[in-house]
Amino acid sequence: MRLLLGIIFGAALTILGAYISDSLTTGPALTSTPTTQQRTMVNWDVVGRNWQHVRNRVQDEWIKRTLS
Repeated sequence: MRLLLGIIFGAALTILGAYISDSLTTGPALTSTPTTQQRTMVNWDVVGRNWQHVRNRVQDEWIKRTLS
C-alpha cells in the first residue's frame, strides 16, 4: 500500500513541479532579442483536452455500468 501511495504522490509531485516551472518561465522573454523564445515543458492545452476526454469516457462507462 505504501508503494502505491508513493507512486501516486511522486507522479502528482512531478506534474505539480512541471506546472510550477512552466508558470514561472513562460512570461515575457527575459532577453531583448526577438529570436529567443521561451517554450513550456508541457503543452497544457493538449493535457486539458486529453484529461477532458478521459473524464468523459469514465463518466460514460460509469453510467453504462450503473444503469445495467
